[in-house]
Amino acid sequence: MKYFKKIINILVELLIPFVILSLMIGVAKLFLDLKDVFSTPKISKGFELLIENLLSIFIVIELLKSIVEYFEVNRLKITFIIDASIVFVMREVMVGLYKHNMDYMVLFGLSSILLVMGILRTLAILYSPDYKKEVHHE
Repeated sequence: MKYFKKIINILVELLIPFVILSLMIGVAKLFLDLKDVFSTPKISKGFELLIENLLSIFIVIELLKSIVEYFEVNRLKITFIIDASIVFVMREVMVGLYKHNMDYMVLFGLSSILLVMGILRTLAILYSPDYKKEVHHE
């Protein structure tokens, strides 16, 4: 078990620079895509690309938070995983609505997923060991 934990820690440590590099490349690409805003005949097409890329960066940020949290407490917090999932689904909803190409059934399905994940996140906070410690110490 001792070697397993060491190997997992090494693998997760290798993920951090990779995710930071990906985030930096994403931000650089965001700046490079600014030229598309000026070169497209319709400014909405350029903004569409920028919005998609910006929301994707937020997903990477949420995943990076969960990796960093793993090192601080040596476990993955379900709230960070749910947060990343919520941001991902919200990205899909926002992009679909912005492009005006989302079917109402898809929107209903994604909204249902968001509702369930919101409930799960609330339950994860209410039944978290950290939350129970805070409530009993007050």
